[in-house]
Amino acid sequence: MTDGNTYAINKHLDEREDYDALQEVTAELEQAEARIEELEGRLAELLVVVKHAVRLSLDHSDFKLYAMDPLQRAIAAAELKGQDDE
Repeated sequence: MTDGNTYAINKHLDEREDYDALQEVTAELEQAEARIEELEGRLAELLVVVKHAVRLSLDHSDFKLYAMDPLQRAIAAAELKGQDDE
């Protein structure tokens, strides 16, 4: 049988564990929020670059070619050259 002091000590320890767990979760949440803000900033920067690239493209096909990987770009360029030759 436990006395009042043991109960109080156990209750305090349980509360302390809960508090520590809450502090850990809070710290992780703050880190996640900071990371989200960092990624949002990077995304905003990339959006500016993409908007600039779109403005600089002469027409839709030029931008489409730019967005392709090198192999796709070479194939598309060859196809366009074949259309020009006809």
